[in-house]
Amino acid sequence: MNDRPLVTIFSFFLITVLLAAILLVYGEAGFNVQDDLLLWQLRFPKIIVALMAGGMLAGSGLLLQVFFQNPLAGPDLLGINAGSCLGVAIAIMGASFLPAGIAPFGQTLMAMLGALSVFLLLTFLVRKNINRISLLILGLLIASFTASFISVLVNMTPSLQVKNFLMWSMGSFQGVTIEELPYFVGFGLLGLVFLAILPKGLNQFIIGENYARSMGVDVKRFKTILILVCSFLVAIVTAYCGPIGFIGIIAPHIARTFMKRSDIRLVMPAVFFVGSSLALFTELILIFTSEYSLATNSILGLIGAPVIALYLYRDRRVV
Repeated sequence: MNDRPLVTIFSFFLITVLLAAILLVYGEAGFNVQDDLLLWQLRFPKIIVALMAGGMLAGSGLLLQVFFQNPLAGPDLLGINAGSCLGVAIAIMGASFLPAGIAPFGQTLMAMLGALSVFLLLTFLVRKNINRISLLILGLLIASFTASFISVLVNMTPSLQVKNFLMWSMGSFQGVTIEELPYFVGFGLLGLVFLAILPKGLNQFIIGENYARSMGVDVKRFKTILILVCSFLVAIVTAYCGPIGFIGIIAPHIARTFMKRSDIRLVMPAVFFVGSSLALFTELILIFTSEYSLATNSILGLIGAPVIALYLYRDRRVV
């Protein structure tokens, strides 16, 4: 029996644990075991959020790359991320119009509502048997529309609220408080359950829709569930962390390179830990460069763009 896939998964797991441990004890303020506030109120939420958000984005990226048979597919491909961003833009720049009772959760609710709106549109089109290329074009149109709408909001909103939105749009794993952490973890675990279930059907889907049908897969239903899961994962991460780029695209490539396997049931855990490691590594770089106040997406862009360029040059396709 070839144990390489399991060894690779365990290796990625150890890297994730190591990075999390370093982030827990290292920081600008040093480390004191007695300092519960520093440890549990500040660093612990950041580590958990980065670990789960990176894994969720990576998992959704793998699902979309296999579904579209496109190595450059990512969580923002279908316009789901754009829908979430529009929802958050409305929540931040139109906060005064939201009911007081939902104000504390306004960003999360509006991000989910934005993603849900895009999801319902995509579900309707999937049921109409729209092809994958048309779905990609639709995603670009949705992104263009939301960017234009947000631009209009920016020009009609006071500068303080615009600043808050721009800060959120830079992306960060540090915005979740210890009080919000249980909600994020709860939503995240629900999404991860679906990530664990979907790979079996996805393996049959790789060969083609006709093969999947012959194996008893309800293709329309499977497509709907896949888009729903991706929408849910992206909405959660976007609501709490902002639009995080590149992880969903590059993590599947890195994992597949080391796994040397096409079985999605084996690849998915590796992809999750690679995504988590990328997010944690980004946070570590931000600590080392704290005097420059760099943004999370700036670091991910510097890492992700060369990786994508390398894979384009080598023409290593995911499926």
